Amino acid sequence: MLQVPHLWLQRLFWRSELALLDNEQMRDCGLDPTLVHEEANKPFWRD
Repeated sequence: MLQVPHLWLQRLFWRSELALLDNEQMRDCGLDPTLVHEEANKPFWRD
């Protein structure tokens, strides 16, 4: 039962961290900025 809220908190944390990266940092990590912005803007309850 506690797994879902924990997962939601993890998503909220990681998506907020992703949102802090600028495009150059994303590219340096091998990430596509468009996909990162889409992921960062998802609600925490969406996979």
